Amino acid sequence: MKNVIKLIITSKSNLKQKYGTNFSKIQTLFTKLKAADKKLYIITRVVYIDDKASAKSAGIPVVASITRKDCKTAVDNLFNKHQPAYMVLFGAQDVFPFQEISNPVKDRDNDDDVTVPSDLPYACNEPYSTVFTSFTGPTRVVGRIPDIPGTVDMTYLNTVIDTIIQAKPVAQDGYMNYFGMTAFVWKKSTRESVSNIFGNSTRLKECPPSKSPLTGPQVRPLVHFINCHGSPIDSNFYGQQGKSYPVAINSADIDQKIDKYAVVAAECCYGAQVYDPANSEDKLLSIANTYLKNKALAFVGSSTIAYGPADGQGLADLITQDFIKGVLAGASTGRAFLEAQQKFLTSEGPHLDPYEQKTLAQFYLLGDPSVKIILPPPTEKSAESLDNRRIKLFSKGVDLKATMQPCRFMKKKAVRTSAKSKIEFQRACKDAGFTGKEKELQYKVPAKSASTTSFAKSLTGSKDVIFRTFVRQGEKARANVINFEVLVVKTSGNEILGYRHYVTK
Repeated sequence: MKNVIKLIITSKSNLKQKYGTNFSKIQTLFTKLKAADKKLYIITRVVYIDDKASAKSAGIPVVASITRKDCKTAVDNLFNKHQPAYMVLFGAQDVFPFQEISNPVKDRDNDDDVTVPSDLPYACNEPYSTVFTSFTGPTRVVGRIPDIPGTVDMTYLNTVIDTIIQAKPVAQDGYMNYFGMTAFVWKKSTRESVSNIFGNSTRLKECPPSKSPLTGPQVRPLVHFINCHGSPIDSNFYGQQGKSYPVAINSADIDQKIDKYAVVAAECCYGAQVYDPANSEDKLLSIANTYLKNKALAFVGSSTIAYGPADGQGLADLITQDFIKGVLAGASTGRAFLEAQQKFLTSEGPHLDPYEQKTLAQFYLLGDPSVKIILPPPTEKSAESLDNRRIKLFSKGVDLKATMQPCRFMKKKAVRTSAKSKIEFQRACKDAGFTGKEKELQYKVPAKSASTTSFAKSLTGSKDVIFRTFVRQGEKARANVINFEVLVVKTSGNEILGYRHYVTK
């Protein structure tokens, strides 16, 4: 079997400043992980991009300071030099920064995320930028092993690394008994999501009536799928029914209750945010850090305000469920996430509205992307080399970059529509509970871009595609929960091409 390459990429100066004399213990953990990987025919290399000797050994220029731009450039240089199968970003944002993408959603009265902390740029070939339009073609398998921001906790790091080392792939049956939690108002959408993954929705819990605290038996299944409200620097996920927002899950519900080797996907706003617990009201770890502390292997979630439909499927629903489906099909967690990103673009493109753009940017993978959780089925009679899979995924990402057409914010202008489209617009508003007089922003995909597919050109001709977005407040929320709804109407010329109704998660 051919050896494959995994790069662990981090900052030596930030680790030493944060951990002091414990830095040598982190190096020991890396040595243990490298030895374990070698038995799996994975050659793992640790690269401190700001250490002269380490950078020189890896064949890249040393980074003078840990800026986002320099980190992105270093990751690009390492990928081009080594073509690794897996890239691991080690540390939370105070060790190795997230890239900050300017929020494609320009509605600052409601969506006040000025930027979107993201690992998407690290997965793309394009050079450093803060603009989403540069990153519509992910080609690389990337995951992040986060420590705890602002906190030195070697017990946590020992647990996370030992869990990666000890995990072994098992038969799929062991992961089909899932834990699902949804806000009551989104039960239709979440039932569809878990049915798509597991073939049933019988184990899905709704909040209310279910709520925190949860018991050990409730959270013991090895796959967790969560579609609830989240809020910044908050150890809770919330349910909703009307104006009631009970706590659905708290960090304490997970701590010392879940079984090891769990896989988690959370659609919630801020669902995968990692933060300094000293800054939270209850001083508890984030839910994502708590899962990893309790030997979960992978967590996919959002860094900021996330969106999806209340009924049906879209945005956060798609990227989370496709990740779980990929893991259950036998992919490594990193490949499953990259495939989920690419499937999302394929299904939502070629024209991307601002909420689709934000979704792709904000979801990331926490955990070692090389971990493979499920054994291939015993009836599998074909095989594909890892090299061939990476070539195909790389090529697909390049193709997506060439065909995707993200919209850009534009100055609002009057939109002329045909009589038929006026009726369609009124129907869209009625279906979504809008009047059409709510706050409106507009975004444009310019006509006949060179990279637009010929089929898309045949539909839109020489006309721009315009996304009209309308925003209204949802039911009055808890003070710390963001709740508003968005109607996105896609038009070209004087015709409506379709519409989407999103809610904040």
